[in-house]
Formats: sequence, C-alpha cells, structure tokens
Amino acid sequence: MPILDTINRWVIPICNHTTFKISKKGCFSLPDFSTKTIRLSTFDYNNYLKHISNKKEYCIFADLFRFMRSIILKTREEIELMRESALIVSKTLGMIASEIKPGVTTLYLDKLAEAFIRDHGATPGFLGMYGFPNSLCMSPNAQVVHGIPTNKPLEEGDVISVDCGALKNGFYGDHAYSFEIGEVAPEVKKLLQVTKESLYVGIREFRIGNRVEDVGSAIQKYCESHGYGVVRELVGHGLGKKMHEDPEMPNYGKKGRGKLFVEGMVVAIEPMINMGTKNIKQLKDGWTILTADGKPSAHFEHDVALIDGKPEILSTFKYIYDALGIVSNEEDEFRKIPLTF
Repeated sequence: MPILDTINRWVIPICNHTTFKISKKGCFSLPDFSTKTIRLSTFDYNNYLKHISNKKEYCIFADLFRFMRSIILKTREEIELMRESALIVSKTLGMIASEIKPGVTTLYLDKLAEAFIRDHGATPGFLGMYGFPNSLCMSPNAQVVHGIPTNKPLEEGDVISVDCGALKNGFYGDHAYSFEIGEVAPEVKKLLQVTKESLYVGIREFRIGNRVEDVGSAIQKYCESHGYGVVRELVGHGLGKKMHEDPEMPNYGKKGRGKLFVEGMVVAIEPMINMGTKNIKQLKDGWTILTADGKPSAHFEHDVALIDGKPEILSTFKYIYDALGIVSNEEDEFRKIPLTF
C-alpha cells in the first residue's frame, strides 16, 4: 500500500542504533550504509533480511519494517477525509448535548444519533460492529465504556460517557464526551475536569520523536497525581479505514517506550479514568464495563493526526460547548485549520 509516497522528508531514530531518512518519493538511506538507497513500495523485506550479515544493519531493518507493516500512515488528502468523518461525530455529540437531560432515556438519544448521522451522509460506525446493537455507547456513572442504551431515564446528578462513531468516504471518526446531567457532586465534577485535562496533556506528547508510551505516561502521571485510577485493560487506538488500527494507545506507560510517532499517523486518544480503583469488571451482556468499586468513571476522546510533526485535532468539542453555553479555547493550540460551520 502506498503509505509513504506523499509525506514530507523526516528523520527517524530506530532503537538507538542510528537514523534513516525518508524522501518525498518514499525512498530511504542509512548513514552507516550510505551505498544503499531503498524504495519502500518495492522492497522485498523478508528476502533482504535473509542476506544481511551485519547484525547492526539487521536490527535496523527489522525494526523499521515491523513498524511499517503494522502502521497505516495517511496522506494529507486522507486526513482531510478523516476530519470530515470526525466532525460528523462532533456534530452528533453537539446535537446530543442539546437533548441530554434528566428524564431522557439513553435509547431515545441513540435513535436520534443514528438518524442524525445518516442525515449527514454517513453510516453509524458502532452499529453492528463486533455485534454491538446500537449507534452510541452510553455509559453512566460507574460504567466506564461500552454501555448499551436502555429505556432507563437519566437522573439528576448522573454523569454519562457518550461515545460515537461514524463512517464516511471510507474512513471512521470516533469521539467521546462525558456529560453532566443537571447538578453533579463537586468531586464528580472534578473527576470529569481532570480527565478532560489529561486528554490534552496526552495530545501534547503526540509529536515527531516521541513514542506511544510518552502519551500514556503523561496521562497516567497527571491523573494519578489527583488520586484517580487509570484503567489498564482499555486503550485508545489508531484510526482509519478500520475503526481499530495500530498502534494501541494506552493511558499509562513509561516514557521512551512503544512505537515511534511519525508523520501521517492518526490516532484516537481516550483517557478512561476512575474516581477510585483502576480495576474494572464486565457485565454479563458482554459489553458494559464497570468500575470494580462502583465509583464513577469519566471518558473523553479526540481524533488526532500528526501533521508537520505536531498534533492536529480532527474532532472538536465546540458543538457540545455551543449547545451547553460553554466558552473554551482548549483546542486552539492543536488546530491550524479553523473550523468551518
């Protein structure tokens, strides 16, 4: 697949052995083996490794191609298509924000979301995926994620994660927000605020030269400093023509570990943070994830692309904020292209 034909020139360190450069034409060369210039699109990886006698060279190429075969990089044109999908999800959540209140059922909101997504020329991304029965994952209070909409009305003081996906032009958008239903307890309000702040703490680490666990480490450190539990079993992920692509994006980790971030990657970063223990359990429905101690959980998610070495948010909370009367500039540092309405 043509994953490097249109990217800009960049330099990547591989396992501290050396660096290699990739050109706009999708060719690369190594400083230590300067006579070799390779075109990635026609390179026979398996055959080449069989004939390498230099151990250092073998390590470099093995690491490089393990990475290249698992990560699907996106062109600028594909990223713009993904932005369109992400913004359909954002607008859907904005519509939900205007409807969500005490007395409303999550099943009613789910039906509204499905109709809204289809009316905007997209297909609900979650409906039927892996057998999931609805268009929204709606997870109130002690439910962490993957809650199935029901006819039970929301109540004053609830909090609820609303996770939405949409498929348009062959690409997915995937985006979540945790809503307050009426007046919530101060300690729960703080949990939501810290979790949302941790999302942006993590996004700042999604840049050229960093690795997957740099994002997770930043999120973990921030949330644990407030005494919260960071869920281990559930993680963010790469995004594209599939809802779940490599790399997995955990919300915990050790700085300097994990796959390297490179130009053209698109990921969904989504802290799932519990007020109490980090431990979770699953209901017998096979979907709903709960905190093990029954305390509330919060969940926020953005789709983010790596453009010119820096994170660019493709989704937005602005439609939610407009519906709720919230003024915020939290996304400004991650957005080079203004939103169009």
